[in-house]
Amino acid sequence: MGLLKQVDGARTDVSDTTSFTYYPTDDSTCATSAATCPHRKGDLWKVTNALGQVTEYLAYDGAGRVLSVKDANGVVTDYTYHPRGWLTASKVRGADDSSESDDRITTIDYWPTGLVKQVTQPDGAFTRFTYDAAHRLTDIADNAGNTIHYTLDNAGNRLKEDTKDASGTLKRTLSRIYNQLGQLATQATAQGDPTDLGYDGNGNTKTVTDALGHATQNDYDPLNRLARTLQDVGGIAAETKFGYDALDNLTKVTDPKGLDTTYAYNGLGDLTKLTSPDTGSTTYTYDSAGNRATQTDARNIKTSYGYDALNRLTQVTYPTTSLNVSYTYDVSQSTCASGETYAVGRLSRMQDGSGSTDYCYDRFGDLVRKVQTTNGKVFVVRYAYTKAGQLSRLTYPDGAVVDYVRNAQGQTTEVGVTPPGGTRQVLLNQATYYPFGAVAGWTYGNGRPMQRVLDQDYRPLAVNDTRSDGLAVGFAFDPVGNLSALTAPGNTAPVIKLDYDPLGRLTAFKDGPTDTVIDGYTYDATGNRLSAKVNTTTQTYSYPTTSHRLSSVAGTARSYDAAGNTTAIGGTAVQYVYGANGRLTQVKRSGTTVANYAYNGRGEQVRRVGKTNVYTLYDESGHWLGDYDNNGAVVQQAIWLDDLPVGVLAKTTLRYVQPDHLGTPRAVIDPVRDVAIWRWDLKGEAFGTTAPDQDPDKDGTAFVFDMRFPGQRYDALSGLNQNYFRDYESGTGRYVQSDPIGLNGGISTYGYIGSRPMASIDPMGLACSSVNGTTRCDYPGGPSFSLPTPPGWKDFNGSEWMYHHYDVRRKIGCANANGVMQDLIKHPTPSPNARPATSSGTKRNDAGVPYLPVSNFVTSYLTTDLRTGQPVVVNITAPGSFFDPGYVARTVTNGVAHTYGEGTSSVQHDKSMNGAMINWVVNELVWGDQMQGFIDENSPSCGCS
Repeated sequence: MGLLKQVDGARTDVSDTTSFTYYPTDDSTCATSAATCPHRKGDLWKVTNALGQVTEYLAYDGAGRVLSVKDANGVVTDYTYHPRGWLTASKVRGADDSSESDDRITTIDYWPTGLVKQVTQPDGAFTRFTYDAAHRLTDIADNAGNTIHYTLDNAGNRLKEDTKDASGTLKRTLSRIYNQLGQLATQATAQGDPTDLGYDGNGNTKTVTDALGHATQNDYDPLNRLARTLQDVGGIAAETKFGYDALDNLTKVTDPKGLDTTYAYNGLGDLTKLTSPDTGSTTYTYDSAGNRATQTDARNIKTSYGYDALNRLTQVTYPTTSLNVSYTYDVSQSTCASGETYAVGRLSRMQDGSGSTDYCYDRFGDLVRKVQTTNGKVFVVRYAYTKAGQLSRLTYPDGAVVDYVRNAQGQTTEVGVTPPGGTRQVLLNQATYYPFGAVAGWTYGNGRPMQRVLDQDYRPLAVNDTRSDGLAVGFAFDPVGNLSALTAPGNTAPVIKLDYDPLGRLTAFKDGPTDTVIDGYTYDATGNRLSAKVNTTTQTYSYPTTSHRLSSVAGTARSYDAAGNTTAIGGTAVQYVYGANGRLTQVKRSGTTVANYAYNGRGEQVRRVGKTNVYTLYDESGHWLGDYDNNGAVVQQAIWLDDLPVGVLAKTTLRYVQPDHLGTPRAVIDPVRDVAIWRWDLKGEAFGTTAPDQDPDKDGTAFVFDMRFPGQRYDALSGLNQNYFRDYESGTGRYVQSDPIGLNGGISTYGYIGSRPMASIDPMGLACSSVNGTTRCDYPGGPSFSLPTPPGWKDFNGSEWMYHHYDVRRKIGCANANGVMQDLIKHPTPSPNARPATSSGTKRNDAGVPYLPVSNFVTSYLTTDLRTGQPVVVNITAPGSFFDPGYVARTVTNGVAHTYGEGTSSVQHDKSMNGAMINWVVNELVWGDQMQGFIDENSPSCGCS
């Protein structure tokens, strides 16, 4: 029959064969009940991967559409369809096959035209879509009555977006103007502040002029590849230049200081060498399947990587073998309880220099138990979920329980805390939300209110606790969106003023009433700080001509290793020692070791050894969960509302945490006495140098709380803020290590969020933001890339309430990886009208989604993954497109085709409840199917019968 039976992969060191089995005959019921016949001869029955794991296709309808699938964990998913073939429901079965009460059922309703009308989540939350007569999306509504309305021109461009609450009150708005060619000419905020764009004859964005008149100029080579950007034309004139090879690989970036970062590739387009003025030369090798085999850094330290037959990373080995990491998949660990053993296809154990971590999953693939063993101490975290897969309960290692009560939209409205052996306490309740937006406020358990007021651009206007001792601050912004003043809530008179240069870097932190400069900063064109005036003292910063490594501050010298890690400040006064894995492992003061550090295989610092051990635990989003003492007993445990820290258990005593507009804790409240027991004043030094007040109530008892900017925790032993993958020095406003994502983190690889500490965050020491006309994004565990900032682009950093990310995967087996990649380049979106991705960006590329036929355009770039050097196709949303703002990055690596996505689209984020299903529809039925088609096309006609 010509059916594919077997695919043998490219690996020679392991057996990597995938086999396909087909039903040999019609089902016995087909002759008498054709309408309900579950399968016919030749229908795909089983797919067995290289490890023997089987996916079984149990039933089909008469049109050959799959009705039921059993995965390798034995979990069955059923599908139903409209008579016209549209998917109408997906049901993941629970443990009880006789009832649907424990199933997760998602349904999709359609208009007669085939357009999606409503998506309903397993818990009943839904989102409804309305279209005009031309089948263009005009309205979105959720089951609370919140709406988004799009005003379109005749060409379908979105001229205006209005977000309203259930009462019809306008909460968010923006407007756009397009030229006669359909190019975005102006985008304006709710206040009418414009950003204007100009184009060359080829449709490339030539100029971007902000509301203050600062212009950025882009120049292109004859192949329409970005060759030069000039920031603040006629002023700072920060120039960055780009070079390419004949295959459009990026080969050189010249920064405003005139320093070159260069890239070299092999014939398959794999990055083989990266030479940086900050991190030196790094070389790479690859195995036959394109997996990275080794990496040798400028210290001449070689890291090797191993993979299983499915090309999943299984080991990372270093010259220092105690740092080696191994990853185990598919095998349920003995620490997992009954109902937690669905491990096939998932990471189940990680062993590293700090100890081990076991992962346990339920039948829906949710992580329900994590067992972290560090230096012999065992810490168990348990998670429970709602019917829609949202967190409902978290149990900490000491037995403390935090529960989340959710409304009909899936948003958390109440958080309860039950200390071990105690009774439930309300941490907060009455939480409300902006439509398709962030939390608007809540009431703490003792009645203390917390308001979080946003303007019609969804920028913070105030964070306000109206009781004494609480956090109360207002915000003002300049026309380009820089935070320009801190005020009293509801008062326009500035308490603190903030000034910026034309590149958006903070230059002055001033007393509002007197305009006196409290702190002032100057920078070079690249973004390196040249001086800092703190009160009456001015410090000078010095750099060598050959790098961005800070060589001295106020005459105090600094030293670095070959990879650009800071190794000493002031000679032997402070010394930093790094392991073969490139992480800070030891701190010395005056030659004496004061601290040692250990990290797990996820890069989390889980053990700090000073005079005693401190063990640290994180959740699966990288939030700090707790610190534990030398005996494993709890010291403090953090409680989160999405990405905001709202409470802390000091041993078993509950305290309230009050976060600012960025999610930085600014006050800790004793709920019984109703007074602040810790305060970190927002009106202190902008980069975080000012120490918190640990005894604001003056009772003689200090409350130590080490959280700082989002993702950071202060370490008194090192004097640095541990920022997940890096260490931040608040005194200089920069990291002591170069950014591991390279230039993707900005031209100055040591800089902290573009020197905008009051307006931006970097929760993992990485970022997705725009600096100097370049937008760089780093997908967690995936590709990193850097592109010209798109017209109308809005930065996001992972802390926003609407943030989402996903990774759609298809194993390529023995398919030609380069062929699959070339198909992704030629067809960067699933639309049949899509044009190939180009290094200069294919503008207004059609990215229409068959199951959601709405106006959706992207710019499709062919660029390079700055971590691996491999090609990556990036579809970055056009302003006004259905999924704006966000991106999709598509690449083939380690034997797997990936479609990664990140963004803050109000219709796609999973916290809104509709987003999870939209993601599933778009991901699995569109991106996934397209990738599978490319894989099939590039698989050899099977002679492995």
